[in-house]
Amino acid sequence: MKYAKYIKPKKQRDWIGTISSIVLLIAFLVLAFFVVVMFYCNVALGYYPIMGTSMSPLINASGQNTDYVYATYDVSDITYGDVIIFHHPDTNEASGYKQVIKRVIALGGDNIMIKDTGRSVPNSTQDYYALYIQYDGEGAFVEVDENYVVDKTSYNEIYDDFYTLDSNKLFLYDDCGNRYLHIEEGQIFYAGDNRTNSNDCFDYGAQDESNIVAEVKYIIYGGTNRVWQVVMQMLGIYKWN
Repeated sequence: MKYAKYIKPKKQRDWIGTISSIVLLIAFLVLAFFVVVMFYCNVALGYYPIMGTSMSPLINASGQNTDYVYATYDVSDITYGDVIIFHHPDTNEASGYKQVIKRVIALGGDNIMIKDTGRSVPNSTQDYYALYIQYDGEGAFVEVDENYVVDKTSYNEIYDDFYTLDSNKLFLYDDCGNRYLHIEEGQIFYAGDNRTNSNDCFDYGAQDESNIVAEVKYIIYGGTNRVWQVVMQMLGIYKWN
C-alpha cells in the first residue's frame, strides 16, 4: 500500500506584520527625535518673543507680527556677526533694564569708524559711507562687508548720531585725522541690522559684555512655534544668518 508523500507547506511571509513593525519603528524614532528637540529647545534654550523691526529683514521684517527665537545661555564663544539678547540698562524701564536683540559688530580691543569710501551710491551723486574696523587695534582699518544690512546707505544717515559725544564714546584720531571709537576689553559693540531704525551702540556707545543674556540660535517666524523650522536649522538645511 503506497502512501502519499508528505510535503511540508511553505511558511507564508507576514508582509503586513513586517510593514506594520517598520512603520511603528519609524514613528517611534520620529516621535523620540521630536521629544529630544522639544526638550532641548525648552530646557537648554530660552524662548524670546521679538517685536519691532530693528533686526529686519532677518527677524520680524514686516513689523506686523511677533516672531520668536530660541537662544542658548552659553555665551562663552560670542564673536562677530552673532545675534545676541542683551541686558541693556535703561532707567526708562520700570524694572530698571530692558532686553534687546542685536548683532555683534565689534569686540573688546577693536577700533571702529564710519568713513567715506570714496565711491558713489549707485544711481546717485551721493558718496557711500561704510563701517571700518581695526581688529584688536592693530593693522589697517578694514571695510566691513555687512551683507545682512539691506540699506547700504544707512551709514550716511547715522554718521552724525555715531559721532555725537557722550560719556560712553571716547573718540581717538588716526594719522589722517579720522575719528574712531576704541572698544575697551570686556566690552562689546552691537547694532540692529535695520541701522536707521535701531537704537544701539552707534547711539550710546559700547556696553559691558557681562550683560549678554543669550546667543540666538533658531528663529521661528510668524508667531508660531514651528518645530520643523527649528529641526531644519539644527540640521543645517536652513541657515538663518
